[in-house]
Order: sequence, then structure tokens, then C-alpha cells
Amino acid sequence: METSIFATSLTIIISTLLVLGLCTAVVYFLFLYQKKKFRHQQELIEMREQFNHVLLQSRLAIQEQTLDHISKELHANFSHLVSLININLQEILPQAPANQRENILETKSLAKQLMSELKALSANLNTDHIIHIGFVKALENELNRLAKTKKYEVVITKAGEEYRILPEHEIILFRLCQEVLNNTVKYAKASEVTASINFSKEQFVLIITDNGTGFNVQDALENSGDKQSTGLLNMHKRASLINAELIITSRNGGGTVVLITIPQPQILKSIQE
Repeated sequence: METSIFATSLTIIISTLLVLGLCTAVVYFLFLYQKKKFRHQQELIEMREQFNHVLLQSRLAIQEQTLDHISKELHANFSHLVSLININLQEILPQAPANQRENILETKSLAKQLMSELKALSANLNTDHIIHIGFVKALENELNRLAKTKKYEVVITKAGEEYRILPEHEIILFRLCQEVLNNTVKYAKASEVTASINFSKEQFVLIITDNGTGFNVQDALENSGDKQSTGLLNMHKRASLINAELIITSRNGGGTVVLITIPQPQILKSIQE
């Protein structure tokens, strides 16, 4: 009788251990499966992000090539046509009646102004030129173009020892600033634009502000797809390419502040003032 009870107890214990072992094995394999599944999902996410990163870089490279082509066309063809217009006006001027000479002189002045604007625009579209003069000078030129329109009071300030960063980063940063200023011109109805640059080894900080009408940033981001406008999204994508943090602060009637921060910038060289 005792032997039978012992055998039954032993059977129960062994069965329980087998069931526990089986459950443990199932849980372990489920854990491995979930871990492998999670790792696979992470790899897919990383691959997708890497693909989007490469795709964005390729798209920006194509844009730069297109802008370079437009720059050369402006310089070679349109500038040449404006020069011919100026020459023709100069030849017409001595033969024109006295009451028309003032209009011809005004047209010559406008043609000269157009030539200056074409040269400035061509330079700002040319990647090699921007790399040659550097981001700061390119931004100053862009702000000076705004000032020349007589519609904006423009101020630029710099703090710290000025330096150059990677050329490809300067190009992306400049295109980002162009988009900011373009939005200011198109939508802000501003009269003042300020740019402040702070150079330090720990971080590069650029702040662009305007006193315009402002807008709701969150609404603009959420409705960008509906309005078929991806400007803000593109700005954030450009910033991510150079490991920059982009913060846009604005409110209706309160102007706009764009803060661009690059932590630990890759400094190429310092520029002595």
C-alpha cells in the first residue's frame, strides 16, 4: 500500500516537474520569439529610416544640381539679355525726344537693378559659391537682399569666435534659412527680421525672428498634408540631416522665432575677425 502511494506521489511529482519544465520551455521560446520579433521590427525601422535618410540626401543633391543649373542659366543667358537691353537703351537715348529721355533713363536704372538682383540670385543658388564664401556671408547676402527691398529692417548679430563647419552642412543650413526667410516674405507680413548667431565649440546656435502675423505651428504641421504644403516637415528633415534641433515658436499676431541648434558642431576652421 505504501509502495503504491509512494509510486503515485512520485508520478505526480515527476508529471508536475515535466509540466513545469514544458511551460518554462514554452515561455522561454515565446520570449526568444518576441525578442527576435522586436529585434526584427527595430531593424526594419532602422532600415526604413536609413532609406528615408538616403532618399532625402539624394533628393537634396538633385535639388542642388538643379539650382546650380538655374544659377548658370541666370548668369549666362538672362544676365546677357539684360546687358543687351541696357546697350540698346544707351543707343536709343541720344536719339530720343527730350520728353522720353527721363523714362529711358529710369528704364536703364531698372535694368541695372535687375542685373544686380540676377547676379545676387545666381550667387545664392550656386552651391560652389556658397561653399566658397561660407554660410555666414551667404546668410548676410540673403538678408541684405531683403533690406534692399526697403520693406524690412534687417539686423544680424554674431557672438563668439566665428568658424566654418562641414561644407555639406553649411549648404543644408543655408537652404534651411532660405526656406525660413522665404516663408517670412510670403506669409509673415513682417517689417523687421533679425538673425543672431552664437559660435561656441559646444554648440552652434542660430535664431531668426520676425515681427509678423505669426501662425499656429501645431496646426500648420497637422494640416500640412491637407494643404499639400510640406515646408515645415522639409525644414525638420533638413535639420535632422545635420543633427540639428529645429524649434519654431509662433502665435497668431505675435511674430515667429526659429531656433536652430547644432550640438558639438564639426568645426573645420576658425575665422579670425
